[in-house]
Amino acid sequence: MYQSQTPPGYKVNRRNVIKMLLVHLIVMAATLNGSSMATGSAPSKFKAAVYAHAAFIPHDVTPVSREEALQVMVRNIQVYKKQAEEASKQDVDIIVFPEDGLYGMMFNRDTVYPYLEFVPDPNSVDWIPCEDSQRYKDIEVQVYLSCMAKQYQLYLVANIGDKQPCNTSQDPSCPSDGRYQYNTDVAYGPDGKFLAKYHKYNLFYEEQFNKPDPKPVFFDTPFGRFGMITCFDIIFKQPVISLVEEFNVTNIAFPTAWMDALPLFPAIGFHSSFARAHGVNFLSANIHLPEFRFDGSGLYAPDGARAFHYSSTLSGQGSPKLVIADMDVILPGMTHTNRPSMEPTHDANPIKNDSPGLEFQSSLFGDTYTFVALIKPSGIVKACHGRTCCELSYTTDASTFKETELFALGAFDGLHTLEGSYYIQNCALVKCADAKNKSSCGSSTVNSTTVFTQVSLRGQFQTPYVYPQLIRSDSQGNLSVSEPGAWTFTGSAIETSSSFRGSLLSAMLVARDYGKDDGSQ
Repeated sequence: MYQSQTPPGYKVNRRNVIKMLLVHLIVMAATLNGSSMATGSAPSKFKAAVYAHAAFIPHDVTPVSREEALQVMVRNIQVYKKQAEEASKQDVDIIVFPEDGLYGMMFNRDTVYPYLEFVPDPNSVDWIPCEDSQRYKDIEVQVYLSCMAKQYQLYLVANIGDKQPCNTSQDPSCPSDGRYQYNTDVAYGPDGKFLAKYHKYNLFYEEQFNKPDPKPVFFDTPFGRFGMITCFDIIFKQPVISLVEEFNVTNIAFPTAWMDALPLFPAIGFHSSFARAHGVNFLSANIHLPEFRFDGSGLYAPDGARAFHYSSTLSGQGSPKLVIADMDVILPGMTHTNRPSMEPTHDANPIKNDSPGLEFQSSLFGDTYTFVALIKPSGIVKACHGRTCCELSYTTDASTFKETELFALGAFDGLHTLEGSYYIQNCALVKCADAKNKSSCGSSTVNSTTVFTQVSLRGQFQTPYVYPQLIRSDSQGNLSVSEPGAWTFTGSAIETSSSFRGSLLSAMLVARDYGKDDGSQ
């Protein structure tokens, strides 16, 4: 275990010393200029890393002692330390580790308790845990993480559990056991200082944790402002939209334990879509358990993926990986959101459904979509459902367009209620699971051999929040996202470039009408 002294191997790095000086200049400029940062002070690029971590998870989830819980977490921390060391060797500025990466999941309130730590309010304390390890009780993991950030001189974001005492006689919301328990992200600076903590707001089958108030949390660096959200948070408006629209956040650190829900929510597709839609950098660190469909980590920029890791979904195997890429610095005022400025109900070129006789119904992730099949190697297809209409113009390599694979364009407009409740409008080009069964269109499938050379997909929506994704695959089920420049997004349309060519699995425009999540029409 790390002690309170500076860890061995710590050395002064001139590059990071300069960056630390810039932190104070930029934060001061942000304060004086309505939280915007001085464009002349920051570097033009930074190097980011996310680690796809195959967490060591205890098989026995019965109650254990604090010492036994620490033994589990130390095994995972030792892996984190090795990855942080490697990241430092490659001059990484910030590293993000996944949700549940220190102790796993499938706990109840009592069995997770030994793994939790008291995490103080960083706005109320000035604390470097690595140098002050006796300040609070049950903070061993925080000391480890702080020392890791300090030793390797990088910003570090990780996911831990926070326990906060409360008094049932004074606080009517206090749980009967006298404590709040939170799924929590923590951030540390290159000097080991505790910078920020975020309590996950949108819980997903997490009865072991309490739901906090939706509080936007961010921290400043020399290379931009970083907001923190966790996993299911990306689906909803709060707190992530506030981070981007109200607090000038241009980078998102995203610890997640994301189980793929193809075809609608593959990790690499939907997470990258947030970067595209909002013009931000998105650092997604997913837990790596492909045998259970927890897979897909990446570093995503507004123009596409800079780097990502995804295992073959057919084999269910793959290795953990440290994903590293250079990212452009995006300062407030430089963001180039792809959200249309027009009124959401306005469409200068409305889509008219001219093929009602070809429509059929099929289920996609629990919702009934209206589909139209692609019956020719190229053409234009339209589909409508409710107020949502979709138009697809496409061209395939005719030699790969065979009867053994079926594609269809689907449209949906409604309140989604499977594994969460939220209102979506969607245009979805999907490969059907069974070419001879149209009712399989929308079912999960992972391999594709039909090569598309041109795709133009546009939708008619009643909301400006539209999230685009385009997923490629191959006969082995290796999912991928295209390199930057292969396609563009213009608010309500995907358009591939002349360089695009690939075996396509799906293309989506997932529009979110946040105001109707309560079921109102």
